[in-house]
Amino acid sequence: MTAFQGGNPNQLDILVNIRFPRILAAMLCGGMLAVAGAASQAAFRNVLADPSILGVTSASDFFIMIGALLLPAFPGNKFILSILGGLFALFLLTRGPALRSPYRLIIIGVAMMLTFTGFEQLFANGFGTQTTGSFNGITWSETEALLFLGVSGMIAAVIVSPWANYLKLSTEQLQTKGVSATVMRMTLLLVVVYLSSGVSSVVGTVPFMGIVVPNVVRYLVGRDYQTIIPLSMLLGAWLLLVVDTLGRIVVLPSELSAAVIMTVIGGPFLILMLQRKNFNGLKSS
Repeated sequence: MTAFQGGNPNQLDILVNIRFPRILAAMLCGGMLAVAGAASQAAFRNVLADPSILGVTSASDFFIMIGALLLPAFPGNKFILSILGGLFALFLLTRGPALRSPYRLIIIGVAMMLTFTGFEQLFANGFGTQTTGSFNGITWSETEALLFLGVSGMIAAVIVSPWANYLKLSTEQLQTKGVSATVMRMTLLLVVVYLSSGVSSVVGTVPFMGIVVPNVVRYLVGRDYQTIIPLSMLLGAWLLLVVDTLGRIVVLPSELSAAVIMTVIGGPFLILMLQRKNFNGLKSS
């Protein structure tokens, strides 16, 4: 408050140009990743589906790194390359037998994640460039880009949320209703790529948000995606803000990235999910 009451101008500058954009960016990214996770779980009918687990964000990060090396002067290249990486991962996930087996989908996704991450680290070691999953140093221009991408993507997710409920039905039931499961699934997945690529293009990969938040919301309010998606947006925004705040204060004067904190939270959460006695395979319906 003293900064607004004639205090140190440097404090006001820090508040307006460092703290505010970081807070807003963390909340936007949390909402975007949580909604992307909920939409991917609906599209794949799999409660463990998440852009980070399935390799979508890793592919985006890898394409961004390649673009930084090959096309450093290309304006707006980060988001475009991030989208291309996400679409490439989506292409690999949706072809062949992966969709017919929830277990195979997760295994293929994890293999893709590890592959793209390995290549990213290889190039990072060679050229000194790597995405971090951190909000440190984020600017207003980056936050404004996130605001546009996040609001547009999350509105789209809310609009198509009834389709997420339809996908809980069998293909035969959908055919009797005259709707296409393929069209609905691909529309949801395009929203997933749009949201997750938006985050990757600015802060890199923040893992497990898309698993933790939608599954907590599903446990609290049930399986209606018209409720899960908007509540995931709110809980995700709150959780990532808390995570980023913890990362700033637990190892002062240094800090931990949001990606590290979310790995510490999300890894045990995933293990507990898989070890639950009433865990019914990988089905989300």
